[in-house]
Amino acid sequence: MIAFKNKRPLLQTGHCVISDYDREWLEGVLQQAADEAGVALPFRTEIASAILLYLEEKCPLHAVPLEYLFQRIAGMLRQAGLPRIADHLRVQTPPVVIDLHEMATNSPLPLFFYNELEQHLEHLRRLGLTTYEFAGAESCSKLLGDRRRACPTQRRMLDELNAFLATRQQLAG
Repeated sequence: MIAFKNKRPLLQTGHCVISDYDREWLEGVLQQAADEAGVALPFRTEIASAILLYLEEKCPLHAVPLEYLFQRIAGMLRQAGLPRIADHLRVQTPPVVIDLHEMATNSPLPLFFYNELEQHLEHLRRLGLTTYEFAGAESCSKLLGDRRRACPTQRRMLDELNAFLATRQQLAG
């Protein structure tokens, strides 16, 4: 028997299964659809909570295909009188956390680090995972700059890293 966190089913996209997702992710997806539709969404938190309640208490599946979940959410939005938001709802994966500090520990030279990071992001894109959260950017920049504390070199490395990550986020989204 498998125990799932918070009694929620796994989300499935392609060959990947995602077990860690939360209300904030659903709220962000709903808000993005509302923003694109140009419609206010005053009960975003309640809608996201209702979706999670369904997944935890009523969903008979142990793994829910992400496309199916978003079809169900769109149907619920239409029934609730929010068809414009439903029309702008886009299938999105929960954010994948990428530990930059660990990656820099394994590849402390900038050339190898950026190459490994690019390969890792490409691998995630091929799997259908396109939303990322980057953790440990400041400590990563210290490792890449071969510095123990903040200095101009480390700040330059951090600026370069942030610019690189921003372009990759734009490519993914």
